[in-house]
Amino acid sequence: MRLKPFSLILLSILFNFSELQASETYILSYRAQVKNAVVISESFYLTPSMKEIHAKPMQVLKIDATNESNLHEILKKNKDVLLEFLMKYGTHTRSHEKVHNYKSSSLISITIPPTYITVDFKNDYAIITRLLLD
Repeated sequence: MRLKPFSLILLSILFNFSELQASETYILSYRAQVKNAVVISESFYLTPSMKEIHAKPMQVLKIDATNESNLHEILKKNKDVLLEFLMKYGTHTRSHEKVHNYKSSSLISITIPPTYITVDFKNDYAIITRLLLD
């Protein structure tokens, strides 16, 4: 009889451990506005997916996560690497340019549309996988 409570505790520990190791799905999006070659606004959003999705894993990015466990901090520190990775697979741009009295001005909008990614932590690395919906 004493084995049952111990077995239940062991199973609950194993179950919780497997939850920590499972990958999490997020939706990431980015937008920036550049006026005359100067970034005037920038937004970077990362939110957990609210529902289960059916998608195929595509490209993978490994980011060093040594000494850091907070996903938002890891992505903030490596934002340039992450944006360069995602911009290869779909970026929207819009450009408005004017020339008045031989002077030009421009306003460029750069957008990475909402993209599904998974994040796994293994061996001091955050492994980010871009997903393609089925």
